[in-house]
Amino acid sequence: MILRRLVTAAFASVACLIQPIQADSTSRNPVTSIFTIQDPKIQSSSRQINSNSNFDILFTIPGERRIRLSLEPNHDVIPRDLQVTYLEADGSIRSVEPVERASHRVYRGDVFTKPLDDGSEWVKGGWARITLHRDGKTPIFEGAYRLHGDHHHIQTATNYLKLKHVEDPKPSAPTSTDYTSGDEYMVIWRDSDVLEYYQPHDELKKRELYGRVSCGSDDLTFNANYDLNSRATSDFGEMSTSSLFGRQVDTTPGNGGAGINLVDNIGSTAGCPKTRKVALLGVAADCNYRKQFSTEADVRTNIIQQINAASAVYENTFNITLGLQNITILNPDCPSTATEAVPWNVVCGDGVTITNRLSKFSEWRGRSQDTNAFWTLLTTCNTDNAVGLAWLGQVCQQGARANQGDGSDSNETISSTNVVVRTQTEWQVIAHEVGHTFGAVHDCTSASCQAGDAQMQRCCPLSQNSCDAKGQFIMNPSTGRGIEAFSPCSVGNVCAAISRQADRCLLNNKDIPVITGSQCGNGIVETGEDCDCGGEQGCAGNSCCDPKTCKYTQNSVCDPANEECCTDSCSFASSGTVCRPSTGLCDPEETCSGSSSACPSDQHKDDGSDCGEKGQGLTCASGQCTSRDQQCQAMMASFSNVTNVKACDRTECMIGCTSSLTAPNVCSVMNQWFLDGTPCSGGGKCQNGVCQGGSFFKEAAEYIRNHKDIFIPVISIVGALILIAIFWCCFQSFRRRNQARKFGRKGPPMMGLPSRDNNAWTNFAGAYAPRPRGPNDTNGSNNQSQRSIPRASQQPQPQQQPQTAGWMQSPPQGPPQIPSSPPPAYPAYQPYQQWGAPPGRSTRYA
Repeated sequence: MILRRLVTAAFASVACLIQPIQADSTSRNPVTSIFTIQDPKIQSSSRQINSNSNFDILFTIPGERRIRLSLEPNHDVIPRDLQVTYLEADGSIRSVEPVERASHRVYRGDVFTKPLDDGSEWVKGGWARITLHRDGKTPIFEGAYRLHGDHHHIQTATNYLKLKHVEDPKPSAPTSTDYTSGDEYMVIWRDSDVLEYYQPHDELKKRELYGRVSCGSDDLTFNANYDLNSRATSDFGEMSTSSLFGRQVDTTPGNGGAGINLVDNIGSTAGCPKTRKVALLGVAADCNYRKQFSTEADVRTNIIQQINAASAVYENTFNITLGLQNITILNPDCPSTATEAVPWNVVCGDGVTITNRLSKFSEWRGRSQDTNAFWTLLTTCNTDNAVGLAWLGQVCQQGARANQGDGSDSNETISSTNVVVRTQTEWQVIAHEVGHTFGAVHDCTSASCQAGDAQMQRCCPLSQNSCDAKGQFIMNPSTGRGIEAFSPCSVGNVCAAISRQADRCLLNNKDIPVITGSQCGNGIVETGEDCDCGGEQGCAGNSCCDPKTCKYTQNSVCDPANEECCTDSCSFASSGTVCRPSTGLCDPEETCSGSSSACPSDQHKDDGSDCGEKGQGLTCASGQCTSRDQQCQAMMASFSNVTNVKACDRTECMIGCTSSLTAPNVCSVMNQWFLDGTPCSGGGKCQNGVCQGGSFFKEAAEYIRNHKDIFIPVISIVGALILIAIFWCCFQSFRRRNQARKFGRKGPPMMGLPSRDNNAWTNFAGAYAPRPRGPNDTNGSNNQSQRSIPRASQQPQPQQQPQTAGWMQSPPQGPPQIPSSPPPAYPAYQPYQQWGAPPGRSTRYA
């Protein structure tokens, strides 16, 4: 009880101090120093370099060392069908042009270094991604390389001055005699030179991370979705962790969050592809971004350059290449008001935040019929200090949808999109936001660790025993010094997301079309190639593929570098060889056929199929045998001494749990989605955070199934009462039928209407009239064909009554008509006498 009160009190106090943040990035601090590149030289048989050239670039960092970039073409980033769409300010298409591969000199490779004036050998230090703007005697290039874990950024002086921090040093011209005054030159700066502490930026950063001193929030509602309205009538009170702890989360259902315990997956690569995959993306540049460049060609070149650099991180970490499939560039003249065609293309300011821009861009993307893994919007419009924003875990999600059911007035539109603001670290921001799109959450900081975010799965800790990631990885909330790659926790986070079908739009590295056709040595197996292990360096140790011809070597039939059912001896794996192991009861293993190098497609049991031991309530969801309770238990596993963990009934597809740590009837909302295929209300299933396919009848059946201990006794009692009621009705009906028979044999009693006075007469008719019966009439009516009754020849006939069916008739309406003179006398009543009245009817006068 004391522990519960302490936890509740702590949660309440934090809730008043912390505002949740969105999945965004913040700009960097100033750098302490920059360097002007001296004596750049191209080392090649010819200084004339084309898009297919392999060459080296050598230059000097003053006072530091000599650098050599060994480069080869990177055809991955520009597929064959890449087109650039140019739009007018109103969104109308001005032109659509194919990208000429030969016009873009984009390269990848390795960086080597050695000390100045030292005859020692070159030492390999890391990867390099370069775009060559000018060759010849004084080459100009831009890009990035990673040397001994430290990112180095190369920019032209012009671009550096456009994007520099206000406190960044000013560049100085090269001292080389080859340099001409006024000519372009290049500068270089390192992540390690970024100030770790900077007061003005630190205040902005604190405000961005932990919000204003209030509980109001203008963050992305989808990324901090509490679903308040739908749970307002729940029997449980609710304690939303997203309102208590200011972090973004991975909100993908089945593709990202879905009950994953981040600590347990630290460093795990299970789920990431074993062979190279390609993620195709689209990039759009708004009018503000276009203004930053002199020509449209410069915009296109910069986009390719940034994606080229960002792709290196994904290739080295997840075995996934980022490839451009669409580029859309707007006119530099921004419209005064947003248009329906491109609602995201508006001038900076005017109350349009980066959040608004992302939502409008998602709406636009939703109209597209492409199959891209995601889209990125490039702009120059930031909000406060945020320079990037993304919907979490939406990779491979096609179309767009409104953010409904969150209990807010949000007008957000969700899609597989992100927004990146142009900065000096643009490619790193792209890598960061794409990480969110793949499902990665932010790395933990010292402050978020103190807030308890790691335990609540709100951030990625450094290790199982250490929380603070110390700002050294790609998913750090802001760019800083020492940022190198994804943290082990982020690797496990993303790989776990990929294992849950977040790779369905990723392409196999086989027959991938590129812009200029087959390019042997680019690492992509294109049409006409047997294999491609990436040139001489990439093919080192590969005996199956000839790096010069991209054909199989003699007696080889496959290449294990790209084919899962291929052995190291370059032959097909035998039939029955497991090429994709089972991950559980709902994910059967796939085996090789023995006649092909391809592994069969991944198959899962249908969502909702029973699995596990009987009585546990487990079903298949996205290939996992699980339940709502089990997913809650996985989320709460980071807490010590927590017991009785169960899922809340009314949280639909957002994980909400009760446990011994919460007060009775309090539901702690984890702000992550249940796996796709997890049962939800109305017999539906969760799909991308929304309960789909439910109905009233399914909900009733589900209620009965889940409450058998209550329903069976109740339905038994109700059924017994119904049977008793039916028996009683039958008994009463039988009783009335017997009475009717007795009544029919005796005939009704003679009854008369009360007279008005002693001289009045009474007319019997209908129900009040006696039925004369003859000896041959068994039905209680006279049979005229059996006997003819003679009439008195001089007696007037009584008034005729209208013929009716049956032997009873309704009483006459109103009082009887009294004749003006007494009726004539008739002979005495004869039982079988017929007066001409309808059968079963007689008239009697007093």
